[in-house]
Amino acid sequence: MRKLGKLNIFIATIISIVFFGCSDLLDREPVSITHPDVYWSSQSEAEQALAGSYALFKYAMTYQANFLHWGEFPGKTFMDSKFWITNYIEGNGNYVLPYRENTQEWKFFYRAANWAFTIEQYVEGMPEELFNTPQEKNRILGEAAFVRALSYFYMTRVWGEIPIVHESIESSDQLITEDGYIVEVARSEEKEVLEYILETTEKSIGLLEYASPGSNNWAITANKASAEALKAHVLLWYASREGGNNELIQQSIDAATSVINNSNTSLIDYVAEGQEGFEKMIKGQSKTGLFEININASMDESFRLAKGGGNHTGMTLDQPILDGNNGAGPQGNPDFYGFEFMIEPERENDVRKELFFNEFDRMGARTFPLKYSLSSDDPASEDPYAVFSESNILIFRLADIYLLRAEAYTKLGEYSAAIDDLNLIRSKAGVPDYSGTLDQSGLIKAIFDERAIELVAEAHVAYDRIRMDYFEGVSWMNSDRKAKSGQFWPVSKDVILRNPSIVQTEYWQGRL
Repeated sequence: MRKLGKLNIFIATIISIVFFGCSDLLDREPVSITHPDVYWSSQSEAEQALAGSYALFKYAMTYQANFLHWGEFPGKTFMDSKFWITNYIEGNGNYVLPYRENTQEWKFFYRAANWAFTIEQYVEGMPEELFNTPQEKNRILGEAAFVRALSYFYMTRVWGEIPIVHESIESSDQLITEDGYIVEVARSEEKEVLEYILETTEKSIGLLEYASPGSNNWAITANKASAEALKAHVLLWYASREGGNNELIQQSIDAATSVINNSNTSLIDYVAEGQEGFEKMIKGQSKTGLFEININASMDESFRLAKGGGNHTGMTLDQPILDGNNGAGPQGNPDFYGFEFMIEPERENDVRKELFFNEFDRMGARTFPLKYSLSSDDPASEDPYAVFSESNILIFRLADIYLLRAEAYTKLGEYSAAIDDLNLIRSKAGVPDYSGTLDQSGLIKAIFDERAIELVAEAHVAYDRIRMDYFEGVSWMNSDRKAKSGQFWPVSKDVILRNPSIVQTEYWQGRL
């Protein structure tokens, strides 16, 4: 694969590293990069390093609730934020957020990807006898490759063209050329990045095995089905960037079908399982999970529930879940996309209105999503409001993959197969079968709508809009903006200041 453009690799990573304990699986900082004969000498050390890569990915996603700012709020669907900074996004599509430069920064993802790549490089060279079994060595390599691929996939969905760093950065010496200049790597074309992601994802799939609900670290670490879910998403995104590529679309269907047939997961039946089923899903590691960011107080991987916009609970919850009025929480707004189709007669018995939202039918300041509402008391505090968050952040789950496959079937003109997948998801929520038009535009709207309600607050909708080119209800996203790549986020001005050879995305030139 060819290398293009210029970016100071310095943004990609040299990390400050500390050693960590055993209980906080995904919140650990990675161990220091030392000579392999000194450190990389046992499976336990490789496992510790792997935990660090998950921790770095988690930090990139959750810092200042960034995963919502990238994947949810630009979709302008259901969640009408009261947070003044987020209003810049929702109100007029201005992604230039005051005091939020890190939302435009890709460095945290590069740190996660670089550390994962470093693990791959060192573990590959470790003798098999250092591991309990050869399969354990493969698993560690496969999970590291998954973190690397997933980090790059998020970056390309957020920024479009991004640099590809083809080596792990372990020393500052790697950042300086023999002539004393800063090493620079280009922003690569989006399709080249997607090829790199697919190559890394295939590596992960080849090394990992399927798992089952209840197995060790189920859904909070990657298995073969997690990687196949990523592949299905990457392929359909890739096809959309090429204006529709039937071969890529069919490959996405094949990957999604493998997940559905082999992942050992099953759908939550909201009608039959009710509140209990919903809470199991959002608590995490449920029968329907494929990959999640772990939020668990008993594993020292949680945080205090509190008002404000500093984390995803503060951005999505309000009273009575949080004590007192939360000025950062969202509110029901009938003018936002989603509420109109949810009050259509066919949705009368859609149980997700009650399960997924607080006071959906009353529509107002107390209407907000409940995906992050689970909590536990803080045993070390007498303060009745000292509670820990207990809801996982769901990255991939089975309903997402069914609806992704329905979208792919639709794009190939296989409408009957698409409707079967769509109706299966609707049936679990008490919604009657699809009865709309049998054409691509009608089905794309129906699938987008189903994803909007099923995956609300899980930060898919903004990416769905780009992939499906469906911007109904987003008046500020027009053809001129899309022609200048304005559906993507601007590159941080700090990146450009560090390396002036980086050219700002066309739409954002002169706006920062």
